[in-house]
Amino acid sequence: MGFKAIKYEFVEIQVVSGASAQRYAYPDLPKLRYTALQAITTYTTNTLTNCPSGNVIAPLAVLKNAYLVLYSNERQDLYRIPYLELNRIQNSSSDSFVRSLWEASNQKITWDKSYIELSATPTFSTACSFAFGVYYA
Repeated sequence: MGFKAIKYEFVEIQVVSGASAQRYAYPDLPKLRYTALQAITTYTTNTLTNCPSGNVIAPLAVLKNAYLVLYSNERQDLYRIPYLELNRIQNSSSDSFVRSLWEASNQKITWDKSYIELSATPTFSTACSFAFGVYYA
């Protein structure tokens, strides 16, 4: 039996032009408070041109150095998941992707303590976003 979505939220971590940090936190996500994470996916520039905010997706070179850290149970239980490990859409022969959706175990995520961490420090020449699809119950 395959995965069945109950609820879905498109989430962006927005980055302003000129930013050069190695850590970018999730914004306040009121709809995801007190929910159970079922699955998460990411999007690349080969999948989406723009996010709902109008920002472009962060460049692929940056995404290759990006790791997701999710707080659960007041700890970093889901620590440094490679961003591209969560990408399941293949658009070209050069796309990094996995075939299946990355499923969680209904953990309660503390989103305001969760973030993207970069192993290299880029300077963003334009505003962009890290984009996620969050499936929850």
